[in-house]
Amino acid sequence: MHYQPRPDGLVSVIIDSNVWNLFSDLRIDLAIELPSDRFKLFIPREIEIELAAIPDQADKVDLKDYVRAQVAAGHVQTQRVFGFNHDRDDPERYGGFGVATWQSETEREFYNLIRERYLLGKKATKSKLSKNEGDAALGASSFFSIVLTCDLTPGPLRVALENGGKVLDMRRFPELGIALADYVMVCHHSP
Repeated sequence: MHYQPRPDGLVSVIIDSNVWNLFSDLRIDLAIELPSDRFKLFIPREIEIELAAIPDQADKVDLKDYVRAQVAAGHVQTQRVFGFNHDRDDPERYGGFGVATWQSETEREFYNLIRERYLLGKKATKSKLSKNEGDAALGASSFFSIVLTCDLTPGPLRVALENGGKVLDMRRFPELGIALADYVMVCHHSP
């Protein structure tokens, strides 16, 4: 498995749910920091589900408002893998014709690599996703996009990084004193 850049020359960036806290604290304006003439911004459907599960409580209002504003201003699109609706009580993960993409061979290979250790038999979280489900979607995307995350503990994202995915640890970003676009491009151009 290896990273495959977009054919249109734009750099695809996927934002993990934990990065929104950092961006909010730093008051990052995505439309300025990662302009649409150079970058395409995404969140997997699983991360959209995690963000929607942020509780509606006083200490989270600013974060939720910030995320909604930046998703709109930065033209952040939700990525969905093609699949069919289900009748369960948990959130729909898949999309249908016209809104979803087929899972690539690389993505299938990645899921086969992590499924047994990190996905099967895991309990549901507050978002109703199973543990590691969001990180698995991010990891699968890292072979086509730069994934921004603040969590590289052992799990799907670490496996992706060790197998050629582009996963950028954002914990160091505030102390580096460089523009977000420059930090992303360092990862994009690294082997």
